[in-house]
Amino acid sequence: MDKNKDPLDGWDLFNQPEDEKIDEISLPQAKEKQYVSVTEFLDIVNEKLSNIECRVLGEISDINARDRYCFFVLKESNPELESAVVECFIGWRSFETYKHLLQDGMQVIVSGYPGIYKKSGRFRIEVIKIEPFGEGALKQAFEALKKKLEAKGYFAPEHKKPLPDIIQKIGLITSGAGAAIKDFLKNLGHYGFQIYHLNVFVEGDYAEDSIISAIKYFNRNMPYLDVIVLIRGGGSLESLKAFNAEGVADAIFDSRLPVITGIGHERDITIADYVADKSLSTPTAVAAFIRNQREQIIQNLLLLQDDIVSLAESIIEDISATVDTFRQNIFSNFENILQRYSFSIRHCAERMHGRLKLVFDSYRLVERKFAENVSEWYLYIKQLHGHLSVLNQAIIGNFQACLEQFATRIKVAHAHLVSLDPESILKRGYSIVYDENGNVIKDAANTKKGDIINIKPYRGKIISKVEETET
Repeated sequence: MDKNKDPLDGWDLFNQPEDEKIDEISLPQAKEKQYVSVTEFLDIVNEKLSNIECRVLGEISDINARDRYCFFVLKESNPELESAVVECFIGWRSFETYKHLLQDGMQVIVSGYPGIYKKSGRFRIEVIKIEPFGEGALKQAFEALKKKLEAKGYFAPEHKKPLPDIIQKIGLITSGAGAAIKDFLKNLGHYGFQIYHLNVFVEGDYAEDSIISAIKYFNRNMPYLDVIVLIRGGGSLESLKAFNAEGVADAIFDSRLPVITGIGHERDITIADYVADKSLSTPTAVAAFIRNQREQIIQNLLLLQDDIVSLAESIIEDISATVDTFRQNIFSNFENILQRYSFSIRHCAERMHGRLKLVFDSYRLVERKFAENVSEWYLYIKQLHGHLSVLNQAIIGNFQACLEQFATRIKVAHAHLVSLDPESILKRGYSIVYDENGNVIKDAANTKKGDIINIKPYRGKIISKVEETET
């Protein structure tokens, strides 16, 4: 089996990799000599053994750890079998990742390639991966990895990426055949969300690599997503093993897109939950969180509309009160002026009445003229007050019309958003056809006989094989 093969290559979950056949070990036929040297013999054996990937269950003992590599012994863990050991070596490429699992007595499955160390002639396994085995080992490994990642700052609040205020485009990572995706979509609601789903393994040998590949795929090819949602149903520690893997934790921590997790039941907490930017107890809780965010935005818009109406009414009342005060001040000032000057003129008239009759008569003429002007001013002010009242009504009417127009636009926008919901189109009998890579097929010319296509109707999923195409 190719060590570097990506199990999610092409996102084809239906064609699993087959085990490679192992050639029999045979020595070259020497034309000039009927033997090989020790070095040549070991080179031939190691070349053949390097093509065999093995997975061995046992118990770790005799750990000899150095700065960047480690030697240890894997003992037979089944007491019903005879005692047996095999030496193991883990190099710097894998040591840093799995050193937290190197504990005496821990039951593990080691994956690697067998070989013989030429300088000593000792057989050993060069380990590339270590997996805890059994409930006790899994709990021990969980606590060890949790302590390691916490020391690296993976759980620190300052490293959590903020979620956007409006979540619209969602990258969904989960199994397409599990109950988690059904619960998530059922509880998400119809608010025009754009969901891009990558079908991955959520347990088993391929789960860890497929989840890591999916997170990296979204970051590399769809950086415009608002969030990545990683979900699955509940299960045992063994079935949730991929979500407690350091590789998955690294992928979540390194993701440029915010990651929300909803893994298992309420009692299940995985390493992925600790590292995620937002962790919720179940897939249903994740859907409710996103739906409630959208509903809260709509509620805030309605409250904002009420606040605008109240503020406008308050402004109009303040303007009306200011106009009334201004009008009263004008009348009061005119009356004060009139009283002040009338008193002065009468006082002068009384002093000069006997000697300046002409001036007295002139005073009466001025007084009469002044009274006429005051009367004209009074009428003008009344007219001004009437105009202000009309203007006040016009302002209120125009503002109410604007509010009604704004409410109508909100309703139209809401109806438009609902019409954009992909599920509304699927309900009418339409379907979406995807190729093996998850791309939408828009032209029959893009397919050929024998291609596997995925058809997405309103409910469920149809997997089909192309027999014939017409263009």
